[in-house]
Amino acid sequence: MKERITFATLVALVAYAAIATDLYLPAIPAIVAEFGATASDGQLTLSTFMLGIAVGQLIFGPLSDYYGRLPVVKIGTVLFLGTSIACALASSMEFMWLTRLAQGLAAASGPVIARAIVRDRYEGPRAAQIMAILSGAMAVVPLMAPTLGAWLLILVSWRATYIALAIFAGIVLLGLRSFEESAPHIRKGTIGIVPVLKHFSTCLQNRRFVGYQICGTAAFSAIVAYLSTVSFFMQDVFALPIKYFGYAFAVTVAGFMVGALLCSRIVIHLGINRTLALGTTLSLLGALGQSLGASLNDTPIALLAGCSFVMFLGVGFTSANATMGALSLFPDHAGSASAVFGFTQSSVAALVGVYAGHLYDGSLVSVTNIMLVCAGVGMLGLPLARAQIPVRGSSWIRLRGR
Repeated sequence: MKERITFATLVALVAYAAIATDLYLPAIPAIVAEFGATASDGQLTLSTFMLGIAVGQLIFGPLSDYYGRLPVVKIGTVLFLGTSIACALASSMEFMWLTRLAQGLAAASGPVIARAIVRDRYEGPRAAQIMAILSGAMAVVPLMAPTLGAWLLILVSWRATYIALAIFAGIVLLGLRSFEESAPHIRKGTIGIVPVLKHFSTCLQNRRFVGYQICGTAAFSAIVAYLSTVSFFMQDVFALPIKYFGYAFAVTVAGFMVGALLCSRIVIHLGINRTLALGTTLSLLGALGQSLGASLNDTPIALLAGCSFVMFLGVGFTSANATMGALSLFPDHAGSASAVFGFTQSSVAALVGVYAGHLYDGSLVSVTNIMLVCAGVGMLGLPLARAQIPVRGSSWIRLRGR
């Protein structure tokens, strides 16, 4: 029973960003309408959250290396609970931007520390397998969250989505009681901005880390470009009633879930790098199909749904392998490596999201083209990820990656 609670709590930690994003997606037009704002203003509630996620990981990752995973993630979860309530009390779009930024900072504690915990306990393809299983299970959250968010919006108001997030954080706090500390070197070394910058430099000087970073960041940026505009184009392009939003959104999430679960099966046999190559290729093919479909006069929704499924299937393969490939290079400082990886991934994705929202003109063309560019950039990381070079610093691991 304890192991099941621990697993479920790890899934919830990984899902912080997903649930804080997907639960409120159907409510963005309602928030915009209540505050008399624009679609771009509404999109900024997502980008400010992503900015908070990016910066927060640089804080919580190194802190978890020094003070331990458990106390730091508990503090982060308490802050996530409090900032969710603050979002529910927002009285203007400017206040919403501020509280979403704070919520992102707090929510960063979940995924950055969950990744470090997985790296503490497992290595190589096995770590990627466990991360893929967690990601596949976590995908249940975005699979259900938009539907729940839509019904909360219909039956109560958009503020109820943030109260639901506060309740979610409270449940996670209860689950964390089953955890045992996994950080390898508590209160050793130094803590401060200089060591953080040093870890940042060490990671980004390593070609393989940069390769995995490019693959993971490109995949996540494509997701954020989609999330930044989906609540608008579902209505503008397909005239989809809000109560059906979650069901349509589930198609793409199902692609990610299937990809992550398949990844957990095959990564042990193919290795991290081959599985990563498969994922980036699938994402590129799916994105290409989306872009071509969007250029047609009457965009067939079935074609776009199928291509989106393939695109997110590839992201499901890519995500866990890029993450664990990067973190496995620095096992003694997994929290800091996770922070560097997550900060870069989230900050770039936030910028892509802002750009997608700015370019959105009521059609799918700009969105699908941005996703296609992201998928193409992801392919560029593969040669670097395959490089066979020694890693300087606390470890000299050479992941051969079949």
